Amino acid sequence: MIEGRFFSGEAEEKAARILLIMLLVVAAVYVALALTPSHYAVGLRRLGVENAGPLLLSARPIRSDEWIVLTPLFQTAVRGGFSTVNQISPYHESLKGFWALPILDWSLVFKPQLWGFWALPPAYAYSLYFAVLWTTFLAGYAILLRQLGVNIWLAALGSACLFFSAFVQVWWTSNAPTFAFAPWPLIAFLLPIRAWLKLPLLFWVSAVWVFGLVYPPFMISGAFALAVLLLAFRRDALTPGNIAVAIVALAALGASFILYFGDYIQTMRETVYPGQRYVSGGGVEWTRLLSHLFPFLTTIQFTPLLANSNECEIAVVSTLLPLTMLCFVDYRSLRKALEDNRIDFWIAAAGLALMLIWMVVPVPASTGRILLWTQVPPTRMMWGFGLLLTALVVVLAAKCSFVITPRRLAAFTVAMVAAWLAKIGFNQFWPQANVTIWDALIYGWFDWIVVIIFLEAAVLVWKYKAPPAFNVRALFAAAAIAGMITFGTFNPFQQAFPIFAPPSETPFLASVRKQAKTNPNGWAVVPGWYGSLFSGIGIPAVNHTLTAPAMGFFRKIFPEMNDAEFNYLFNRYANISLKNVAAPEARDDLLILPISKFLPAGDENNSRNDQDNAR
Repeated sequence: MIEGRFFSGEAEEKAARILLIMLLVVAAVYVALALTPSHYAVGLRRLGVENAGPLLLSARPIRSDEWIVLTPLFQTAVRGGFSTVNQISPYHESLKGFWALPILDWSLVFKPQLWGFWALPPAYAYSLYFAVLWTTFLAGYAILLRQLGVNIWLAALGSACLFFSAFVQVWWTSNAPTFAFAPWPLIAFLLPIRAWLKLPLLFWVSAVWVFGLVYPPFMISGAFALAVLLLAFRRDALTPGNIAVAIVALAALGASFILYFGDYIQTMRETVYPGQRYVSGGGVEWTRLLSHLFPFLTTIQFTPLLANSNECEIAVVSTLLPLTMLCFVDYRSLRKALEDNRIDFWIAAAGLALMLIWMVVPVPASTGRILLWTQVPPTRMMWGFGLLLTALVVVLAAKCSFVITPRRLAAFTVAMVAAWLAKIGFNQFWPQANVTIWDALIYGWFDWIVVIIFLEAAVLVWKYKAPPAFNVRALFAAAAIAGMITFGTFNPFQQAFPIFAPPSETPFLASVRKQAKTNPNGWAVVPGWYGSLFSGIGIPAVNHTLTAPAMGFFRKIFPEMNDAEFNYLFNRYANISLKNVAAPEARDDLLILPISKFLPAGDENNSRNDQDNAR
């Protein structure tokens, strides 16, 4: 049986089977309801659909990478019959890019999360897309932790804690493939199977990870963390045969990657943004690092307490597992575990130390280049650091015993309350966010609900006189539930039907469609920033998100511009926004263009007035 490849012992196999069935049942219900975590309701409201909203929880404007770009590009691909070229926008750009979209080319063999689009209606296929990703995440990290020596229940709960951490949840909707597929190459490498089976499997799962989302900051930091785990806890797998298989699989992956992405990578490497991004170390605030121990330290729910930040940038891979370890572990067993596995934990500690140095110390880019870290902004190293830290705590916990007593529970409670008081006090004396004490009391339930969950776990253990070996399961379950009902509320339950059905014909949309039909160029020109929303609903518009430069298109519009200025403005990943300005302006990924350049003479004021009236 396949479970025997991953799990040893009849009890472990039975537990694995139960957990897998539970996971698949939940996924089946999720897809049957056509649920997604999409924040697209914000996009519908931006298009004038006032009553748009998810089935449960709230759609958040901050997730614009998803609701204004990724989801509309999925819509565009479906509307275009899965063509590799955008059939709707006036740019007619390629849909082959760093995001994996449902387009029909040979790379589809490496994109199992998208296969549903060829078998199901689009709404159910999009739901299946996300269901595949979160089931793959939960199963993948559980299997990997099991391969590192953790029993199946702790592995499953540790995987759940990682999934419901702040960082994973806030970046999930546009970065899920990078997170979900990351453990599978290492899982395949560690499988005790013959080389002729391992080679194609390792190549395929590695390609699935890479083709799922080409985003180097998360890929590089995650790969480093997984490599450290291999060196720390599974050095026995580094046999000549396994290494040879890995080299051949890596070579095949590299060849496939260059064959498919070669032109695109060369184009993006030469861009002003993000191609010329070359970062050094340092800059991560100490309070964010402390959030690995106290997950709610820098936020009130998801509102950041640090200046110049937002719900996504403030997040770290924060779980309650480190604090649980500190408050409830039997320290004699902890010392014994560290002594018996000294080399293992020194290697893991060294990996954490290197990433920590990159995050807080101004390390020169020339030094970081050795590990490709010049492509990893220090804030993005949070993913690799948190992944390694979480896995380390789970592996260590599996080797220790835990004690639940009133005194230890009190210590946990005091720590949580002290962290809450510290962040509120700091914000009152050195205010960086507009958050009052009243706000902290009303909206700060994340901090105190955690204490209730751990108290409930302790009461259940005491009431049913559970054996000491059960303590760690109860505590890990409390940590997982706490993450689920706090950070797990970031993404909504949005049914996919409104995403792929034509939106209600609002006055605003009617005016945009009319403009596209009457404009001699066949495109709409709307003041403001709309990303790819118009493309997604089938309206050709200059307002768009270009995932690769459209130099030829813009050279026709600005033939008089000198080459240096033209290259700086248009050679970039760009969200095209139109405004009544005299000349183009570029701000990282935002490109503001003069609306008059795209309208027939004399139409500028009429177009703007018509759309303002429609709104």
